[in-house]
Amino acid sequence: MAEEFEDAIGELKLFRKRMHRRKAQKAARGEYVGGPVTVSFILPIVSQKANGKCEFGKYEPYPPHAEVVIQVLREFVRQNGSALKATQRLADLSFPCFPSQLAYMEGLSALMMCPKTPGGYRITPELIRGLATNIKLIGVWQWGDTEPITNNHEPAVPEDLFLAAYELAMRKGKPKGRAVYSEPLEYSGLLWCCNHPYPEPISSHCSEGNYRCQRDYFRGQGQICLDIDHRFIDEPLTTEILRQLDFTPYAEEVLARLEAQTTQDKISQVDRTRQVAELERRLENLKSYLGCGDREREEVYWAEYKKATTQLEELRVKPAPEIKVTVTDIQQVRDFLSQLSSKWQAYPRSMHNRLLKLLIERVELRYDREKVEATIIWRAGLEQKVIINRPLARGSRDKRWADEEDKLLKMLWPSSSREAVQAALPNRSWKSIGCHAHYLKLRRERSSPQSSPQKRWRPEEETRAKAMYEAGISLADIVAELGRNHTAILNKACKQGWHRPESAKWQKAQVTWGTDDLRVLQSGSLGRWRCL
Repeated sequence: MAEEFEDAIGELKLFRKRMHRRKAQKAARGEYVGGPVTVSFILPIVSQKANGKCEFGKYEPYPPHAEVVIQVLREFVRQNGSALKATQRLADLSFPCFPSQLAYMEGLSALMMCPKTPGGYRITPELIRGLATNIKLIGVWQWGDTEPITNNHEPAVPEDLFLAAYELAMRKGKPKGRAVYSEPLEYSGLLWCCNHPYPEPISSHCSEGNYRCQRDYFRGQGQICLDIDHRFIDEPLTTEILRQLDFTPYAEEVLARLEAQTTQDKISQVDRTRQVAELERRLENLKSYLGCGDREREEVYWAEYKKATTQLEELRVKPAPEIKVTVTDIQQVRDFLSQLSSKWQAYPRSMHNRLLKLLIERVELRYDREKVEATIIWRAGLEQKVIINRPLARGSRDKRWADEEDKLLKMLWPSSSREAVQAALPNRSWKSIGCHAHYLKLRRERSSPQSSPQKRWRPEEETRAKAMYEAGISLADIVAELGRNHTAILNKACKQGWHRPESAKWQKAQVTWGTDDLRVLQSGSLGRWRCL
């Protein structure tokens, strides 16, 4: 029985190959071989087999549906490629149902996937996108990976209308969500994380303004390797890159040469126009001399006429010098390069990103909680290191608990003293340690001392605290003066509505860094830049 099954399987495979070969041969002739029939076409019945199945011929346009398809594509083009807006505008339009003599098409036409109503088949965005990309509408037949057959059947829509709709349907989609309103960060696509066995690309979140390495993070699981605000990367790297760039001495030679070439092309274009005008005038003059009656002079005029005609045709066939860059453009580039550092912030971030990608191949990051080591790989072949001091941000993922800290807390929390726990975890406050121990469901065996009753605020103490708080004195000095903790002072200020000056409020951490003493545009690297 096993042998019989194997033989049957082999026969089925062979039968399938033979059927596929026959179908491919039939498709190569441009005939129907199965699948949904494109809207606006019908299949004529050529013959009927003994088993009752019909044999169909090539596509034939069906005018009632073809007219609707033309209206659909026009509205799609009018709505600039939005299938949803086109569907909304065509809400009152539908494809009429097939008549009784074409009832067999209801199970073959692609309209069977559309909602059917008593008035006909409704138009959907999916149907519009399918029509805008279906080349069968203009008479081109293609099945599988076979070569397309042009003029296989009569087209159902005008070719220019279909090409306009096709171009809109195949263009790259626009960004969605908040990314629509956010430009790319300066180093989008340039940063690589080297804290892994293999370098991993660092993603840039433009709307949030940070860089992240999420190699081990997936759908809420795993750790985020790096999550840092863009200013801690952009400011140091951009400052150092601009400090290395002085294009003026080297760009002036290139710009002067380009300006001379542009001027020469313009002169050549003017000279070509002048020569064409002179030859046309000469031909008109020679034409007036023909028919003078003197045979010898007639031959001379004809020879001159043919010579001028040949020269004019050569000039017209010869492509005219195309002036893509004008002198004004060159002057704008010169101003841009000379004022790049001073006007950098005035340019959009998308321009920053494009320019940096022309100069920088990539930036490799190696980091820990305190510093980031950035290695700039220039396209000229040089490398430059920038050491960025990394301050911890408040409430960010930079303060997440590491596995080593969890192990220390699990070992010390049950029986060690408060002083020992805080000494082992110097970067954590006692409150954060207690909260994390509760999160880990750790129990402390030692009984904590009972908290003393809350000391009430005296009027003179409250007056003194308000004066110091509104004067901008630091909280540490107020704590030392009044003998109360930070939380008590801040709660009192919030409850009483005390106002603190802007200069005394919490400021963002300042970025500090150091770098190698490197000059990118030097004589050793100038040849490489010219090659690039």
